[in-house]
Amino acid sequence: MNDIAAYTSLSINIAALCYIGYHGYRKTIAWLRSRDKPVITALMFPDGGYQCRHWTAGNCVIKDCQLLHRITNKTRLKEVIESAEDSIDVCMFVLTCAVLLDALIAVHKRGVKVRIVCDNMKISGSNDNILHSGIKIRVDNSPETMHHKFIIIDKAIILTGSFNWTASGAAYNRENVLISNEPHVAAAYRNEFEKLWEMFEQSTELVYETVESGKDLRNRFAFRKRG
Repeated sequence: MNDIAAYTSLSINIAALCYIGYHGYRKTIAWLRSRDKPVITALMFPDGGYQCRHWTAGNCVIKDCQLLHRITNKTRLKEVIESAEDSIDVCMFVLTCAVLLDALIAVHKRGVKVRIVCDNMKISGSNDNILHSGIKIRVDNSPETMHHKFIIIDKAIILTGSFNWTASGAAYNRENVLISNEPHVAAAYRNEFEKLWEMFEQSTELVYETVESGKDLRNRFAFRKRG
């Protein structure tokens, strides 16, 4: 009986990989939602570089362009984020990748409920737009490290693994993102996110401050402990 169950599970996951290869990740997420059986698939990094935005737009004319002229797993991850219909909960140690943060802002603007829990005080990196977006963000300022790296899409699809949201990590680090619609796994991650969301409710506040940068002064957003 165990052999039959294992074979069935393997067949389902092979079907998932074939579906992804043919249809792309947006349609795959919709397919995952429709499945009665749990499905698990994965994205593996590194991408080996950065995808050429001109190639993506279909107009790269640079001879011997050193950027990637193919779809990367960072782009596939962006498509998964953009597939959200109702909600996205992001629990991530570091978030600095502008491509993925912009995808969150885009889904937020079309009415998807987005929440972020993180540990890194410099959540925005080079993308302060996330802090202007109206997305709710809570930061762990406790002595412990909030080292989780997971996403919950529409309370049903889980993405988890070693990957922090950094552009260099996607391009050059050996990382993984597991994608699953397993109900009891989704429930465990939902419970953990809600626990952290409540825990960090009063821990931080967003402030706009002026700091020294060499001989100059510059303004930035930062998170500080309340009280």
